Amino acid sequence: MSFHAMTRRGLFGGALLLGPLLRTGMATPPDPMLVTIRLSEAADKAHRAAGLLSAARMAGGVLSPEWRAHRIETARARCAARIALHGLTPTTREAAIALVRYTGDRVSHAHHTNANGARRAALRRLREVFARPGAYPLDRDAWVSVAASLAPVQPIPAD
Repeated sequence: MSFHAMTRRGLFGGALLLGPLLRTGMATPPDPMLVTIRLSEAADKAHRAAGLLSAARMAGGVLSPEWRAHRIETARARCAARIALHGLTPTTREAAIALVRYTGDRVSHAHHTNANGARRAALRRLREVFARPGAYPLDRDAWVSVAASLAPVQPIPAD
């Protein structure tokens, strides 16, 4: 019978070899709601930037076919990201807060002529999402803060 004694050198060597494997194998996956919100924010930002650049690229009031195709692709990506987001239900407090913050940012980017309509649609959407089974419950105080964060944006005053 042979007995293998564990030495300090053997323990440190084993820890060095197995450490990265244990860290990656035991890491918890990110919350899909938070990942989808980040993707939706990136798609919204790309679509807004493409819209601002569209006005600068217009030559004689007409967009080039390449740029029009790019703008259509950013719109499709934004739509796909929002559909993926609407299919998820926030189950943690962090996901619920991130969803409310994302919705508030979307309302803040709404055109000032439709700020009230965007606010009402956002509140209706949030009510639907948080009424789903398994959704993180929001209490009355949280809804008051949601309504405050979705306050309509005032138009920029003319000089």
